Amino acid sequence: MDQANRLINSLQDNKERWIQNANDFKNFKLRLVGDVAKACAFVSYCGPFNSEFRTKLLDEYFHEDLLKRNIPTSNDLELTKFLVDDATVGEWNL
Repeated sequence: MDQANRLINSLQDNKERWIQNANDFKNFKLRLVGDVAKACAFVSYCGPFNSEFRTKLLDEYFHEDLLKRNIPTSNDLELTKFLVDDATVGEWNL
């Protein structure tokens, strides 16, 4: 009975974390369409430009266009983390 009570109490402690993770995932899903649209626009149109102009296009033009169209998107989208996982970037660095 003591072990069962300890298990229940330990699961109860994680309840807040699980609720927060569920809310974070829900918000991520809401912003996913806008984030994918922003990433697609970046990959499609920004290749030939320098870093400064790419950032300007991404942060000003693409982001503002999504907001005008009421498409939820992340304000602080990091394209490298969105498009590529850390393991792949590590392989590139090797």
